[in-house]
Amino acid sequence: MFDVGGGRPRVFGVALDGKLLGGLFYEGREYDYNFSKPWTLARQRFSCNETMDKVIWKVWLENKKSLLQINVVCPKEEMLFVNYVAPDGTKKHNRLWNGGTGKAILKLYEKKREGLELVDVIEARNVGCEYGEYCIQ
Repeated sequence: MFDVGGGRPRVFGVALDGKLLGGLFYEGREYDYNFSKPWTLARQRFSCNETMDKVIWKVWLENKKSLLQINVVCPKEEMLFVNYVAPDGTKKHNRLWNGGTGKAILKLYEKKREGLELVDVIEARNVGCEYGEYCIQ
């Protein structure tokens, strides 16, 4: 099981750029990639691109012990395009996509003295997917 989520957290009232929290449970072991735990040396890179017919996520999560690369594709025809209006009447997302039929490839590496060692390549189906940019007004 894996989970990745994100947003723009606030720390002491200051908004940070987009951040992710990620985790993977693999063969009874937890791999944690949490930017708010600096002692783990967690780092991340990610992009989300919207094409005419799909939404594509590329995520790179790393800590001092491991690296997890995730690529997810979800066809737009299988997603909901949500016109979300907040309870206060404001519309804070201009493009919000939700779906549950994503396909993912995960590559898990452990860090060794000699370099990276591939642990496994994992294929996941029916991945829950959400994409949307919060509009600052």
